[in-house]
Amino acid sequence: MSQNVTILIDGRFETFLLPDADQQVLPGVEWGHFSATFTPAFWAVVARLCQFESSRSLFRIGATLEEEVTACLLGGYGIPAEVGLAAFFRLRENGLLNGDPPAEDVIYQMLSTPLEVGQREIRYRFARQRSKYVSAALTRLQETSPSTENDLEFREYFLELEGIGPKTASWITRNWLESDQVAIIDVHIYRAGLLMGLYELEESPTKHYFEMENKFLALAQSIGVKASILDAIIWRQMKDAGKIVFNLIDRVQA
Repeated sequence: MSQNVTILIDGRFETFLLPDADQQVLPGVEWGHFSATFTPAFWAVVARLCQFESSRSLFRIGATLEEEVTACLLGGYGIPAEVGLAAFFRLRENGLLNGDPPAEDVIYQMLSTPLEVGQREIRYRFARQRSKYVSAALTRLQETSPSTENDLEFREYFLELEGIGPKTASWITRNWLESDQVAIIDVHIYRAGLLMGLYELEESPTKHYFEMENKFLALAQSIGVKASILDAIIWRQMKDAGKIVFNLIDRVQA
C-alpha cells in the first residue's frame, strides 16, 4: 500500500504518493515511513518541502574558483563549518585571494590569529598545514585550470593536489559545477546512511569513499532527488539534529 503524503507549500496543499514503508528503495534499504525521522521517505518529503531551485548560487561560497577551493580547503576535516567560513572570509577580506597566490607564511599569519566566530575568539586548527595546502592549490590554479566539461575529470584535477582528498575534491566539484555525479560523504552523510541502513558500521569514508558515494548517488536517483540537493539537505538536517543523531546511532549499534 502506498503512502499518501500531503504537505503545505506556499499556502497550498500538495499531495503525492510514496511507496509502502516496507518496500525496498535499494537492496536491503527500506523506504520507511515518511513521518519516521531520517528514513529515505523522510528525506524525499523534506526535499519536496524545500523546493530548491536549480541555481549554482545555492552551493557556491566564492566568486571565483580560487575562492571556492580555498573555502573548501579551510572547511575540511576537523574544522567546524562556521570556523572554516570565518577563516575564508579573513583571507578574502585581506586581499589574499586576488592576484598572485600568497606565500604559505602569509596565509599562516592570517590563520594563526584567533578568528571571531559567534562573538567568540576561536583558534583555527591545522593553521600551518592548511596554509601550505591553500598556497599550493592556488599556485597550481594559476598555472593550469581544470576543464569543466566533465565533472569527474574536474574532481580528478583536485585529487592530484596535496591535502585534497575525495571529500574536499567532491565538495569543490559539487559547489562549482552543481554536480550530481559526486557526493560529499562527510560525517553527517555517513551517520544518515547508517540510520537508513545504506551504510554498514564497518564502512568508513576514509577507506571506502567511492563505494559509499555510489550508494548515495543510487539512493538519490531512487527517491527522485538530485544528489547535490539531497546532500545539502541531509548535511543541514543532521548537523542541526545534534545529540538526537548520536542517540539513534547508539540504538543501531546496540
